[in-house]
This record gives sequence, C-alpha cells and structure tokens, in this order.
Amino acid sequence: MGLIQKAKAFLQTKSKQKQAFEDRETELRAKLSDLDAKKSNIISSYDPSKPFDTKAIDKIDEEIDAINKEIAVLSVNKVRAADFDVDELAGHIANVKAEAKEVIASHKDAESKARDDIAKAKAAFLKAQANHYEVVRQAREFEADTNETINALSVAINSEVRRLRDEAQRLSREIYNYAGDGGIYLGAKRSDQHVIDGLQEEYDKVRKEIQRLEQNVSPVGLGIADLDNHVDKNRRTIYFVHRDEQQQATRIFR
Repeated sequence: MGLIQKAKAFLQTKSKQKQAFEDRETELRAKLSDLDAKKSNIISSYDPSKPFDTKAIDKIDEEIDAINKEIAVLSVNKVRAADFDVDELAGHIANVKAEAKEVIASHKDAESKARDDIAKAKAAFLKAQANHYEVVRQAREFEADTNETINALSVAINSEVRRLRDEAQRLSREIYNYAGDGGIYLGAKRSDQHVIDGLQEEYDKVRKEIQRLEQNVSPVGLGIADLDNHVDKNRRTIYFVHRDEQQQATRIFR
C-alpha cells in the first residue's frame, strides 16, 4: 500500500486514547443493560407471600449509580480527547509529501516528454506544409511558363483564327444574302439552293477549323487547390488542427 493510501486508512481509525474511551463506554453500557435486566427479573419475580429482600435491589442500584457517574465523567473527557495522535498525524503528512514529490516528479517528466512530442509533431506538420507550398509554387511557375510558351507559339495560330473568323463572317453574310427576304414559299425548290448549300458547307468547315485551332492554343490549368480549400462535411479545413479536434483527441486518447 502506498504512503498516501496508508494515510487515508489512518484517517479511518481513532487515536488510542479516543478508542480507549469508546471501548470503556461500550463496556459500561453493556454492564448497565445486564444490571437493568437483573433488576427487572427481581421485580417481576416479586412474591408478596414471601419476605422481600431489598438488599439485592439496593446493591444493583448502587452499581447502576456508580456506572452512570463513570459514564458522565467519561462523556466529558471523551469530548476533550483528540481524534488522532498529533505525532502520528505529522508523520503521515511527511510521508504523504515525500510520496507526492516523487509522483509529481514523474508526472513532470511525462509532461515534458509530451511537450517534446508535440513540438516534434508540430515541426513535422510545418515541414509537410512547407513541402506542399513549395510543390504548389513550382507547379504554378511551371503553369505560367508553359502558358507563356503556348502564347508565344500561338501568335501565328491566333492570326489564322482571326482570319478564319473574318472568313466565317463573310460566308455568313453571303448565305444571308442568298437566302433573300423569305419570299419563297415553304416547300418550294430554289434554283440556287446548291450555292447556299455549298456556302453552308464551307462555313461549317471554317467554324470547325476555328474550334480546333482554339483548343490547341488554350492555356493549361493547374487544378491544384490551396490547403484551406479542402474542407470536411462540417466545413472545417482538413489540413489544419482545430480546437475542437484537439479536445476530441484528448477524449479519445485519454
């Protein structure tokens, strides 16, 4: 049993003096019960046809009186008696403090180690964040450099796209001019329909070529989000430790 537990056990006991008072009081009250029983037997067995012997009752009354007097004196002094011996209390306090000093020292060592672990984890966390930032920085530099190169390569293509747009506009106007003002009845055949169809086919080819060229010169995208853009279902950023997450971890790993 540890010294602190021994001290707690000691507090459940009484001093020798206090215990002596209580033992004597228990003994005296037991004697009182016996004497009261004897007196009751004498009284209950009284026979008026026989001489009554008062000496037996007088002797019991004397003993009862003496015991009551002793109990009265005992009660006064029991109150004054200390519950614990002062020297024993001081000894237990010294032992408790000595044991507490050792236990507290061990807790301090464990707390210091926990702090070191936190510092190491924080350093690892910050290093991982720094690595992520560096990767993103390099990716963005690559993206910018790539798009700059694409822009340089696209000068002639963009010029061709502008020319094709002009051509598409010209073809669109010709188709509109050939279509006329809508004076032809629905379902009627046109003698120049083949011209309109040819222009429409040429227009479609130009638009398709414009689309193909524009896809070639479109910039590349990085597609990498910042750390604080990654959130869970509670809208908390995933790659940062929040206060409620720290408290939850304390409960889980306790």
